[in-house]
Amino acid sequence: MSLPNVKRPKRAGWRRPTQRRARQTVEAILDAVVKVLKRDGLKAVTTNRIAEAAGVSIGSVYQYFPDKQAIFVALHRRHIDDIDRLVATTLVENANSSLEDLIRSMVEAITDAHTVDPELYHMMFSEVPHRAEGTKDFTVRFRGAFRLALAGRVDELGKARDLDKLVFVVTHMVESLCHGAALRRPPGLSLTDAKEEAVRAIVAYLRV
Repeated sequence: MSLPNVKRPKRAGWRRPTQRRARQTVEAILDAVVKVLKRDGLKAVTTNRIAEAAGVSIGSVYQYFPDKQAIFVALHRRHIDDIDRLVATTLVENANSSLEDLIRSMVEAITDAHTVDPELYHMMFSEVPHRAEGTKDFTVRFRGAFRLALAGRVDELGKARDLDKLVFVVTHMVESLCHGAALRRPPGLSLTDAKEEAVRAIVAYLRV
């Protein structure tokens, strides 16, 4: 299962590889960007440094990416695709779960995905420049998936409410609270407690 079918825009500014070897080259380039970012910061990221870190020629970099901006777009898109698959998997695994268990599983999955490498995700959200098309595209699919999930659990929701308004608010709550739990927790608040408070807030909203 995947998120609801929404036409995805072409990857802005870069050529998406189809052959296995080409995909491996692109992955190596994106991994190299991460390495340079974390080691030396955004200003140190140049196509020459990327090629050196990836162990490829500068020509190989330009074969797939016309400029540095295109590489940043692809890096951000890779993250979105990872979360896309994670959301779809979580929804499938919780198809028959209660509303609270579904929300808990979603919060756990998205938050934990961002705690694997919090330094990288913080840089991606706050420093690495990218266009917003991929994020907008994901948001549409995310809302569509949540709408289907909630439509099948109307007996667990609060009084009759506009489902589209409900989905708009709850998807923003999930994204914001998961990012906050993973990347912006205050001192003294454990990850476990942060996730549980997020679940309580979201479920309370849904059951009002």
